[in-house]
Amino acid sequence: MKKKEHDDEKLHIAVFPMLAFGHFLPFLHLSNHLSQLGHRISFISTPKNLRRLSEIISADLSARIAMVPLPFPSVNGLTPDLAESTSELPSHLVPFLKRAYDKLQFPLTEFLQNSDVNWLINDFAPHWLPPIATRLGINSVFFNT
Repeated sequence: MKKKEHDDEKLHIAVFPMLAFGHFLPFLHLSNHLSQLGHRISFISTPKNLRRLSEIISADLSARIAMVPLPFPSVNGLTPDLAESTSELPSHLVPFLKRAYDKLQFPLTEFLQNSDVNWLINDFAPHWLPPIATRLGINSVFFNT
Protein backbone atom coordinates (compact mmCIF):
# COMPACT_ATOMS: atom_id res chain seq x y z
CA MET A 1 0.00 0.00 0.00
CA LYS A 2 1.39 3.36 -1.00
CA LYS A 3 1.82 5.90 1.79
CA LYS A 4 0.03 9.16 1.31
CA GLU A 5 2.24 12.22 1.33
CA HIS A 6 0.66 13.67 4.50
CA ASP A 7 1.20 10.43 6.45
CA ASP A 8 4.78 11.52 7.10
CA GLU A 9 3.82 14.91 8.54
CA LYS A 10 4.59 15.23 12.22
CA LEU A 11 2.66 17.73 14.28
CA HIS A 12 3.32 19.88 17.31
CA ILE A 13 0.32 19.25 19.55
CA ALA A 14 -0.40 21.24 22.70
CA VAL A 15 -2.67 19.73 25.35
CA PHE A 16 -4.38 21.79 28.04
CA PRO A 17 -6.36 19.78 30.61
CA MET A 18 -8.47 21.09 33.47
CA LEU A 19 -6.59 21.43 36.78
CA ALA A 20 -7.70 18.03 38.07
CA PHE A 21 -5.91 14.69 38.12
CA GLY A 22 -9.00 12.97 36.74
CA HIS A 23 -8.31 15.06 33.64
CA PHE A 24 -4.49 15.10 33.70
CA LEU A 25 -4.17 11.33 33.48
CA PRO A 26 -6.35 10.79 30.36
CA PHE A 27 -4.60 13.73 28.69
CA LEU A 28 -1.26 12.19 29.62
CA HIS A 29 -2.28 8.81 28.15
CA LEU A 30 -3.42 10.54 24.95
CA SER A 31 -0.17 12.54 24.84
CA ASN A 32 1.83 9.34 25.23
CA HIS A 33 0.00 7.70 22.34
CA LEU A 34 0.43 10.73 20.08
CA SER A 35 4.12 11.03 20.95
CA GLN A 36 4.63 7.35 20.07
CA LEU A 37 3.32 8.23 16.61
CA GLY A 38 6.16 10.74 16.35
CA HIS A 39 4.28 13.91 17.14
CA ARG A 40 5.80 16.56 19.40
CA ILE A 41 3.69 17.21 22.49
CA SER A 42 3.54 20.24 24.76
CA PHE A 43 1.66 19.38 27.96
CA ILE A 44 0.51 22.69 29.47
CA SER A 45 -0.38 23.22 33.11
CA THR A 46 0.79 24.97 36.24
CA PRO A 47 4.19 24.29 37.85
CA LYS A 48 3.00 22.31 40.87
CA ASN A 49 0.83 20.04 38.72
CA LEU A 50 3.63 19.42 36.24
CA ARG A 51 6.01 18.56 39.10
CA ARG A 52 3.49 16.05 40.46
CA LEU A 53 2.99 14.54 37.01
CA SER A 54 6.73 14.26 36.41
CA GLU A 55 6.97 12.15 39.57
CA ILE A 56 4.62 9.51 38.15
CA ILE A 57 5.68 9.30 34.51
CA SER A 58 8.53 7.26 33.12
CA ALA A 59 11.79 8.84 31.96
CA ASP A 60 10.98 7.63 28.44
CA LEU A 61 7.66 9.45 28.43
CA SER A 62 9.08 12.61 29.97
CA ALA A 63 11.70 12.71 27.21
CA ARG A 64 8.97 12.69 24.54
CA ILE A 65 6.59 15.20 26.11
CA ALA A 66 7.59 18.78 26.90
CA MET A 67 6.05 20.05 30.12
CA VAL A 68 5.10 23.71 29.68
CA PRO A 69 4.51 25.53 32.97
CA LEU A 70 2.19 28.51 33.12
CA PRO A 71 2.36 30.52 36.34
CA PHE A 72 -0.59 29.84 38.60
CA PRO A 73 -2.54 33.09 38.94
CA SER A 74 -3.68 34.20 42.36
CA VAL A 75 -7.37 34.82 42.80
CA ASN A 76 -9.25 35.91 45.90
CA GLY A 77 -9.54 32.85 48.09
CA LEU A 78 -6.82 30.79 46.40
CA THR A 79 -3.06 31.09 46.06
CA PRO A 80 -0.48 28.77 44.47
CA ASP A 81 0.88 27.77 47.87
CA LEU A 82 -2.59 26.50 48.80
CA ALA A 83 -3.45 24.43 45.73
CA GLU A 84 -3.20 24.13 41.95
CA SER A 85 -5.60 21.21 41.42
CA THR A 86 -8.94 19.93 42.64
CA SER A 87 -7.24 17.09 44.55
CA GLU A 88 -5.82 19.65 46.98
CA LEU A 89 -9.02 21.57 47.62
CA PRO A 90 -12.27 21.17 49.50
CA SER A 91 -15.18 21.33 47.08
CA HIS A 92 -16.30 24.81 48.18
CA LEU A 93 -12.99 26.26 46.86
CA VAL A 94 -13.19 24.65 43.40
CA PRO A 95 -14.95 27.73 41.89
CA PHE A 96 -11.83 29.74 42.79
CA LEU A 97 -9.70 27.18 40.96
CA LYS A 98 -11.90 27.62 37.89
CA ARG A 99 -11.36 31.40 38.08
CA ALA A 100 -7.60 30.85 38.28
CA TYR A 101 -7.81 28.45 35.30
CA ASP A 102 -9.60 31.12 33.28
CA LYS A 103 -6.82 33.58 34.12
CA LEU A 104 -4.37 31.22 32.37
CA GLN A 105 -5.87 32.53 29.11
CA PHE A 106 -3.25 35.24 28.76
CA PRO A 107 -0.04 33.23 29.37
CA LEU A 108 -1.44 30.37 27.28
CA THR A 109 -2.21 32.73 24.40
CA GLU A 110 1.33 34.09 24.62
CA PHE A 111 2.77 30.56 24.51
CA LEU A 112 0.64 29.67 21.48
CA GLN A 113 1.57 32.90 19.66
CA ASN A 114 5.28 32.17 20.16
CA SER A 115 5.21 28.47 19.32
CA ASP A 116 4.77 26.36 16.22
CA VAL A 117 1.77 24.43 17.58
CA ASN A 118 -0.39 22.91 14.80
CA TRP A 119 -3.11 21.39 16.98
CA LEU A 120 -4.53 22.15 20.40
CA ILE A 121 -6.39 19.58 22.48
CA ASN A 122 -8.41 21.19 25.25
CA ASP A 123 -10.71 20.18 28.05
CA PHE A 124 -14.30 21.29 28.72
CA ALA A 125 -13.49 24.29 30.89
CA PRO A 126 -11.69 26.85 28.69
CA HIS A 127 -14.68 28.15 26.72
CA TRP A 128 -12.42 31.03 25.69
CA LEU A 129 -9.77 28.85 24.04
CA PRO A 130 -11.28 27.71 20.69
CA PRO A 131 -11.72 31.31 19.44
CA ILE A 132 -8.10 32.08 20.38
CA ALA A 133 -6.87 28.99 18.53
CA THR A 134 -8.94 29.94 15.47
CA ARG A 135 -7.56 33.50 15.52
CA LEU A 136 -4.01 32.09 15.67
CA GLY A 137 -4.65 29.57 12.86
CA ILE A 138 -4.32 26.57 15.19
CA ASN A 139 -6.65 23.62 14.79
CA SER A 140 -8.36 22.67 18.04
CA VAL A 141 -10.33 19.75 19.33
CA PHE A 142 -12.23 19.08 22.54
CA PHE A 143 -11.16 15.93 24.42
CA ASN A 144 -13.85 14.68 26.81
CA THR A 145 -12.47 12.92 29.83
